[in-house]
Amino acid sequence: MEQEIINAIGSVGFPIVACVYMAWMHHQTEEQRIADEQRHSDERKSMTEALTKMNVTLDYILSFIKKDKENEE
Repeated sequence: MEQEIINAIGSVGFPIVACVYMAWMHHQTEEQRIADEQRHSDERKSMTEALTKMNVTLDYILSFIKKDKENEE
């Protein structure tokens, strides 16, 4: 691998090899960012669903507390 890099630098020059490497790294980083974004989107969706279910449950419990409080008065 090292010899291939040295040969590439010798034949086309360091700036071109460096630019190609930076473009490749950018592509790899962008693919990883897209994958992370999709995973986070799925996590947000499941978190939103869980919070919605908890909100419904808390509303249900609160209605029982209010009924109990009204019966005491």
